[in-house]
Amino acid sequence: MMQHSLPRDAQEAIGWSRGQGCAEVASVLSEGTPIRIEGDPRRSCIDARIDLLVARKFSSFDLVPVIVPSGVDIGSIGSVTAAVGEGPHSPFAVDVAMRIGERLSVPIEVATVHRDDSDRVGARTRLDALVEGRAGVASRLVESSSVVELIDGLDPSALVVIGAPGGSWFHRQVSGPGHKLAAAAPAGTLVVRSAPRRAFHEARPVNDAVVGLHLSAGDALKVMGHPVAAVAERGELVGIVRTSVLREVPPTVAVGHLMEDPVSVGSVEPLSSVDELRGFFDGGPVPVVDDRGRLIGLVVDPAAA
Repeated sequence: MMQHSLPRDAQEAIGWSRGQGCAEVASVLSEGTPIRIEGDPRRSCIDARIDLLVARKFSSFDLVPVIVPSGVDIGSIGSVTAAVGEGPHSPFAVDVAMRIGERLSVPIEVATVHRDDSDRVGARTRLDALVEGRAGVASRLVESSSVVELIDGLDPSALVVIGAPGGSWFHRQVSGPGHKLAAAAPAGTLVVRSAPRRAFHEARPVNDAVVGLHLSAGDALKVMGHPVAAVAERGELVGIVRTSVLREVPPTVAVGHLMEDPVSVGSVEPLSSVDELRGFFDGGPVPVVDDRGRLIGLVVDPAAA
């Protein structure tokens, strides 16, 4: 499953909701202007194709990566430490720490704790993997029975980035006794949770991959740029049609008489669902629909773009 990393493109959308420090953190992270999320956050994230949300708490859905600030003072940050463990959110924590550090031009560190000699090699391996290829990022390995020991090595102006609590020893420490790590972080903490990239993130209009229900076969062949096209009526996906079928009939026959049943992915399905349909669409764009069956866009195979 492809995890969603921190956006690097100015066209990517970073959203923020009401909460202390949310707007400020979103502004530092964003290449452009961050988007205020109001009302139903789930629907808003889908409609605005939000890539990353900065919020005051974690929501029940995992459509997008979420960052939750606590006690963050942007002006006092003199360094950034990603406190990492074995959990799935550690790579994202490092991504966030790097973006903050780069934007503020402050040192960046990735640190972890191991309990004893039996854990040292595994912890060192994980740490090295997380900093590999990241120029200018320092690493620190601490042996202790508690992650609180990381505090002793923190810079006096450090912002700490931590992956969301999970089932590992490290994250049980963070969410249990180790909550002191968050409380003691001099410039505050960011708790982060990654998420798989969803179909709605990649869905874009593709004019030559959508035809109308009443269009003639001859006209459809003129506009179609792919072997398979979505058939839409008043914004709803009603079927798909193939150029191979269109070529076998008189040019005046309507597409509606030639189309197959609609095939698509839901807007919140992971991109792996799109990949599973590439063969069915002969490598062409895959339609993406919302929960009402309305066509919101198509996902183009990057290799064919």
